[in-house]
Amino acid sequence: MSTGQTGGEPAPRGLQGLRGAALARAVWHRGAVVLGLTGLAVAQPLLDLFGRNPQFFIAGNYSDGQIVVFALLITLVPPVVGTAAIALASFVDRRLGTVVFAAVVAALGGTIALAVLRTVGVDRDLFVVAAAVAAALAVAVLVLRTRPGRLFASYLAVANALFLGVFVFASPTAELLAAGADGDVGQVQVARPQGPVVVIVLDELPAITLMRPDGSINSERYPGFAELAATSTWFRNASSPYANTHFAVPSILTGRLGQKGDLPTYGDRPRNLFTLLGGAMPVQRYEIVSDMCPPAICAPPPRQPLGQAIEDAAVVYGHRVLPEDLRGSLPDISQSWGSYGSDDGAGEDDDQITIDSAAGTTGENPSDWSGDTDAERAYAKWRHLDDAEKTARRQAAILQEQIAQITATPSLHFVHVALPHGPWMLNRSGYRSTLVPELPKSPVKPSQEFAVRQQYQLHSMQVGAADALVADMLEHLRSTGAWEETLLVVAGDHGTSFSVPNVWRKITDENRDEVLRSALFIKAPGQTHGMIRDDPAQTLDIVPSVADLLGARTNWEFDGHSLFDGTLPHTPPKVSTDVNSAFAIAERRAEWFPHGDDWIGLAAIGEDGDLVGSEVADHTVGRRSGYRLRLAQRNVLEKLPWGDGRMPYVLSGQISGNGGDRPPELLVAVNGYLAGVAGGYVRHGDAWEFTAYVADFYEPGRNEVELYEVERSGRGSVSVTLHALDG
Repeated sequence: MSTGQTGGEPAPRGLQGLRGAALARAVWHRGAVVLGLTGLAVAQPLLDLFGRNPQFFIAGNYSDGQIVVFALLITLVPPVVGTAAIALASFVDRRLGTVVFAAVVAALGGTIALAVLRTVGVDRDLFVVAAAVAAALAVAVLVLRTRPGRLFASYLAVANALFLGVFVFASPTAELLAAGADGDVGQVQVARPQGPVVVIVLDELPAITLMRPDGSINSERYPGFAELAATSTWFRNASSPYANTHFAVPSILTGRLGQKGDLPTYGDRPRNLFTLLGGAMPVQRYEIVSDMCPPAICAPPPRQPLGQAIEDAAVVYGHRVLPEDLRGSLPDISQSWGSYGSDDGAGEDDDQITIDSAAGTTGENPSDWSGDTDAERAYAKWRHLDDAEKTARRQAAILQEQIAQITATPSLHFVHVALPHGPWMLNRSGYRSTLVPELPKSPVKPSQEFAVRQQYQLHSMQVGAADALVADMLEHLRSTGAWEETLLVVAGDHGTSFSVPNVWRKITDENRDEVLRSALFIKAPGQTHGMIRDDPAQTLDIVPSVADLLGARTNWEFDGHSLFDGTLPHTPPKVSTDVNSAFAIAERRAEWFPHGDDWIGLAAIGEDGDLVGSEVADHTVGRRSGYRLRLAQRNVLEKLPWGDGRMPYVLSGQISGNGGDRPPELLVAVNGYLAGVAGGYVRHGDAWEFTAYVADFYEPGRNEVELYEVERSGRGSVSVTLHALDG
């Protein structure tokens, strides 16, 4: 009996799907091809990137198990999805299965081409798209039409095991997996202290900024540090062995010099302040770069879910393979190591503290994900913080919050905040500047000295913000009732240079003392009076000193030594051992500001700085100046402070007129008081752009700002005439 005909006519040919062994064979052979191609298209690029960048997993606090599962998902999910699509299509109809197989192979071939072109730096959209389409067609033809092409693609499946193995066993991320959670802590014996142990690390705090030329603390500008010095031991000759935070802070926490490739983590540096005291007392810590407290002592930060890692990997993959125009729609990955596209910004981009780029990292967009510098890995934790947390205002608030948690109960409190690190915009009242001029690039030209002085003015202002927090801390510690038994350490992790031409933190023979000299104050339990020590000290000496003061016994080796047991240092400092070299730098800084140690004196620079602080009414106001003013902050002055706490401590604008001649330094008047000096001129067409740091003569509400040209006359009793600028 015929089953394929009706009424003698052939039946129309319908869907003919594969079943049983035929389906299994098709899925097996085609799945091997897909596995081989996805290895080149997806697994290799992603596992290579994430393998070279363990900072991604450090920032997200991913567990070893999560990291391994992440690698397995990257390796297996794409081919499984592709093979499942082919299997389903083949089940429906064998011809549809072939079409889907061809589409998957073509897509993978094109993606491989995109990855290769991106790797060699070809990024022109039209060319890249054309090349990817050509590669897709070529791979599809080779696989579908030639047996050698299919066999080669199938054999590539074995390479997935190689990619996975390199990631898990032979990459920088493999080193992270191998480190595990347990470190060699050695032997530690310490009795529970009678009071709290408080260690505060202020980032980029040069000792010299606090000093007058005679070596005393400028108590008019920094009363908090002066009070601290009056109740602790001030080591005026202290220095850091490093100018980079990712080495400087771990050396503070361990008393050891670092090795190249060390990460500021418990896995790499298990013998530290936390493991020294964590067995004897509770620990409260805030670390912005390091992560050196073990989970057994400090509650670890929450782990990111594995789904977040996969989501981030998809975004990174898009940046890795797509041409430039198509990447524009992807979330930015240049400011963090994960959680891309999340809306956690502070809305204050100019406030962002960039301790990683300032410390010598590449500063390039991490969409390239080079993974080639230790610093990039070391700053993973910092870069993963919310944008809002990386602002000066938030860092100041966090220090206040951490201080408020200190009680009379014996406990260890360690706080490292990115203050007074730049950008320098915060004053001691908590207001922030509406403008922060860009740092001149080092080495700077002598003609840029005005700009460097201005940066020092802003730096000093933000040191004042840190000073106010120190004063608050001392008041709080006394209020606990355990002040006498408190062991308190306040230290800078390093300094910075304002000596032209070698400014900022790139160390030269000329600026080494300025970059590496940092503030160091230690109050021992029971200490009631201040003391000044001028023998060489280093931040390496902090943990050995804490151990000595608390009677701790350990088999640890230190590169530092106790500053209180009479021993001599065995690691020479990288600065002069003569404290007079610090005084000499302080004297050079003071030469810029010869008109007083207070905040008005900080604004009094240049030839007419002696007039700053006086009233305009105290002087003769003559004819109008030939120069004209265009002030950029006119709208800001209508109502101060701004709702977000901004104040125009730096004014800017343009000066024109007088035939285009370069203006002299001009005086800025705020509400009738001469408050600062305008200069640092840069030519802009027919005008000259200027900036001016001004003392705080502002009032709530509307404020008046004028600029004056100064005319001096007479030999004995000099008369001053001010010429206001139109504008």
